[in-house]
Amino acid sequence: PIVKSQSKQGWPLKFTLKQNEMFVFPSEGFDPNEIDLMDENNQSQISNHLYRVQKLSKVEYGKSAVRDFVFRHHLETEVVDIKEMKDISWKAIKSLGHLQDIIKVRTNHLGQIVQIGEY
Repeated sequence: PIVKSQSKQGWPLKFTLKQNEMFVFPSEGFDPNEIDLMDENNQSQISNHLYRVQKLSKVEYGKSAVRDFVFRHHLETEVVDIKEMKDISWKAIKSLGHLQDIIKVRTNHLGQIVQIGEY
C-alpha cells in the first residue's frame, strides 16, 4: 500500500494530512464526537470549528526536528497571521499531541460534510 495503516512501532494510522483537507477541532464547550457532523442542522455550530490544512512544514535542528501544522478557518479568505486572531481565523500547531482529538471530514462543493474520517 502507498499509505501504511500501521507504524513500525505498531501505532494505527488515525488520518493523513494534506493541504486543503478539512478538520473539525474540539474546544471548550464543543465536542465534535457528541453531535452528528453530517446533520445540516448542526452546520452553524460546526462552522466555528471547521479548519482546512493551510501548510505543513518540518524544520531540522541537528538531530531533532520541529513540525509546524498551520490550519486556516474554512471561511477565512486572507492568508495573514494576525496574532490577535490566532485560534479564531488560524491555528498553528507544533505538536502531534494537539492533533489527537481533531476529526477529518470531507465536504462537497456546497460546504456540507459528506464523509467523516479518513477517505
